[in-house]
Amino acid sequence: MIFQVSKGRFTGPFYRCDPRSQLPGYPAHPQRFDVRPSLSMNYLDEGPRDGEVVVMVHGNPSWSYYWRTLVAGLSDKYRCIVPDHIGMGLSDKPDDSRYEYTLQSRVDDLDALLKHLDITGPVTLAVHDWGGMIGFGW
Repeated sequence: MIFQVSKGRFTGPFYRCDPRSQLPGYPAHPQRFDVRPSLSMNYLDEGPRDGEVVVMVHGNPSWSYYWRTLVAGLSDKYRCIVPDHIGMGLSDKPDDSRYEYTLQSRVDDLDALLKHLDITGPVTLAVHDWGGMIGFGW
């Protein structure tokens, strides 16, 4: 795959594609959530709603596509929730004037998503790289 990068962030037409037709193995039902006013986060929510919850948090520079095979392997029994951080993957990519790209912002975004999905009980965290700090910070 070809990625375009500008100021350390992935950009370009790749991120405006339909993931179901362009990305092999990517789950067919990505969703969106306005994590902040006028900022939309892409996420996956695959598997049974009454299943144990596995939250997969990617690192830098990555996105939910990183977890596609784990989602495929677990979503028959587990509810797999996999966000794309703002600025990455299929989420919105605001400039620095519209979003603070900090650890606390990432933790707050994950918290907002999980509250939106009414995740209140215990979860299993699967984390990678920077996602470890985000997941454990949450």
